[in-house]
Amino acid sequence: MKSDDPSFSKDALSALRFESQLASAFLSRTFSGLTAVAFRELGEGAVNELWHRVLTSHQGERYEEGLRKLGIENDPAAVAAAKYHYFTNIIGGLEMEYVEESERKVWIRYLAPMWTYAGVALMAMPASVRRTVFGAWHPRNGRYMGNPRLGFVATKFSMDGDPYDEGYFYEYDRDLREDETYRIEVVRHTPRFDPARAPTLDADLWPEPRILKARPKFSAGYVQATIDSLYWMIGELRTHQIVRSTMRMLAIQLGPQFVAQTGVETKDVASILRFHQVLLKAMGREASVESTGASSGCLHLHGYKPFDERYPPELHQAFFEFHSMVTRMISGTVKITRQEKGSGETWELVDTGNWLY
Repeated sequence: MKSDDPSFSKDALSALRFESQLASAFLSRTFSGLTAVAFRELGEGAVNELWHRVLTSHQGERYEEGLRKLGIENDPAAVAAAKYHYFTNIIGGLEMEYVEESERKVWIRYLAPMWTYAGVALMAMPASVRRTVFGAWHPRNGRYMGNPRLGFVATKFSMDGDPYDEGYFYEYDRDLREDETYRIEVVRHTPRFDPARAPTLDADLWPEPRILKARPKFSAGYVQATIDSLYWMIGELRTHQIVRSTMRMLAIQLGPQFVAQTGVETKDVASILRFHQVLLKAMGREASVESTGASSGCLHLHGYKPFDERYPPELHQAFFEFHSMVTRMISGTVKITRQEKGSGETWELVDTGNWLY
């Protein structure tokens, strides 16, 4: 559905833009927070292993499917690989640059500020993470396209003090060994980006509504892959501890920002319920509000997207820490409790009239 389609109203497009931006911001910061807390609690080696597992999980099928969805599966290998990362990251909300030096050598740049570690977080995370990110994803593209001659060369890292992350795909004249598909090379002068020559998404395949719907899924996929990877690495108990810590601190640091984005200005139960409902709806969760009194109400949620019945109830409770802490920050007199009920859950909010903390 195109944004200029008369069946797609301006109001509907405006609402979709709002929800996409809100959900993407929340989910991307959740992912960033999970990796940052994993580094704090588990160390540099563990966070690099976590990034490697996240990026390599289901990589082959996602890459092949992505090439088809983007309509670039028949492009030369280096061109297709670079376009894949250029387009998918733009869809995800990142600022990117693409320079096609030839059909066999194509540059990409990930511009600042870094999507994953905003603000001073970039300075706190180990620089080795960015090398792991490039090494876990980009050099494997040739394998998934059945082209053993394609490799990736990383040339700049923002975590090292470069103005952006940069590298190029190159198709060699011979098949590469596994240890030859990824190199780090110091290149002091690289090609200039020309927006007029940069590729663009096919507007028929990717109208604005489709991009807006895909953007939160980009971040949600990283959150789910992080939980799956942590389960494998450290088990459920320690994973849930990391999730709880992450969500509480996310509420403390960014809760006021998200509350402001939703337009909630008052501290009564109805307003707090509206905040939770708006945020959850933006992330694709069905939630209905029930008023149960002058100073009480319930939020009924159906399903546990994206963490369905395959995941333990303790994980749902761990993610609930964000909502519990935000409620406390909005009003110190409102009590919030949560109860799972079959295929959904109910949150009850009551203004006790007394300071609870």
